[in-house]
Amino acid sequence: MPGKTDLATFNCSLARALNDVGDWWTLLIIRDAFLGAQRFSEFQRSLGMARNILSDRLERLCAAGVLLRGGALARPIYSLTEKGRALAPALVALQQWGDQFASENRPPVVVTDQRGRRLPRVKLVDSDGAEVGPEDLRFRPGPGADERTRARFQAVKSVRKVLK
Repeated sequence: MPGKTDLATFNCSLARALNDVGDWWTLLIIRDAFLGAQRFSEFQRSLGMARNILSDRLERLCAAGVLLRGGALARPIYSLTEKGRALAPALVALQQWGDQFASENRPPVVVTDQRGRRLPRVKLVDSDGAEVGPEDLRFRPGPGADERTRARFQAVKSVRKVLK
């Protein structure tokens, strides 16, 4: 897409992840892969999206290592890779957020384990297992932070002092 910022160049894991899976069609394709869709026609029928857009997103997901394209060239099969399957907690958390704030707590789809038991709400816990709320989160430059990232943290920190 011309003019689109390449988030892969950002010194930020969230930006880099969004570069691979941040498009809303992309997340719905991944959701459908978790539901068992494997063929182009299955994704297209489920999502009703234009063929050219679906082709592009499937190609991008394969290039990002989220999906694996296999089977016959004329009728490929798409499957989640380990990297793709690792998105399960993020997808469940986003779905639960949607259930709470976009579906009036009346979920159109319920996620269960193999025995049919509903999953608990995804939450953050510390290394001792205690729940951590949003107000308890702290973001700090990590070992991979470059100077620009450290400067961004300093800029945000100084803005915070002004706002308090």
